Amino acid sequence: MRLKIEHRSTLHFETPVSEQNCELRLKPREIEYQKLLNHRLEIEPRAEVYEYRDAYGNQVQSFGIIQPHQKLEIRFSAEVENYLENPFDFISPAPAEEQAHLKGLLRADPLLFDFALSRSEQVPDLTATGLAPARPAFDPTKNLLPQIQEAMSWIRDTLKYLPESTDVHHPLAEVLERGSGVCQDFSHLLIAVLRGWGVPARYVMGYQYLFEESRPAATHAWTEVLFPNVGWRGFDATTGLLADASYLPVAVGRDSRDAAPLRGSYKGGAEGLPPEVYLQVASAQ
Repeated sequence: MRLKIEHRSTLHFETPVSEQNCELRLKPREIEYQKLLNHRLEIEPRAEVYEYRDAYGNQVQSFGIIQPHQKLEIRFSAEVENYLENPFDFISPAPAEEQAHLKGLLRADPLLFDFALSRSEQVPDLTATGLAPARPAFDPTKNLLPQIQEAMSWIRDTLKYLPESTDVHHPLAEVLERGSGVCQDFSHLLIAVLRGWGVPARYVMGYQYLFEESRPAATHAWTEVLFPNVGWRGFDATTGLLADASYLPVAVGRDSRDAAPLRGSYKGGAEGLPPEVYLQVASAQ
């Protein structure tokens, strides 16, 4: 699936600010099933952009603006091709063999423990905190895939999707108490369940092509799980679907803070107003 992205973020400040430094994670990942064909970044006021990869392989575009300004506009466009038409295109080994292979992957690459052991306000230890006592338990006699699908079904029974009901990086304990959240919260809850099983799971921020405009276009969040002999596969707890070619991963991390599309700092006493965001993901074919 070939898709084109138009993403514009505008930040306004009540009074001029200066020495603003920003990190952007907007470029779709280049991985085995996704290719970035072209991209363009424009910043106003103009700034020199530096690029590097962070610890999780995300492409980061960094810039600084020294002169005083009351408005920052970031315009990003890209064309991407994603080949993952069938995310079910693999055969799972017997459950015991699958679990043994997964433990072998962790022993071979200790960096994976970031996605198996990390805890935060967004992804707490559900057992230690007594949160979500009815959460599904891991069954060693079953394969991982159907158990993740069952966990997503439980999450959709536990949380109601309610746009703008929580803000970015919201603590999961408060989300569970409220009983509603947005896609970031659904992803965090699935990660918390999976890490409780000892399974590597990571947060994904990206773009999604909506065949039907069921909700406003916005950056989306889902979860990726490591499968032996397959690699990372995406699960969208908000919709209960596996991520296919209509999902374009951009940044991954332990939770939403690692994969934020925009973060930064500035000097000045002015408070930033809520950002204005425009996003369109359309077919390029």
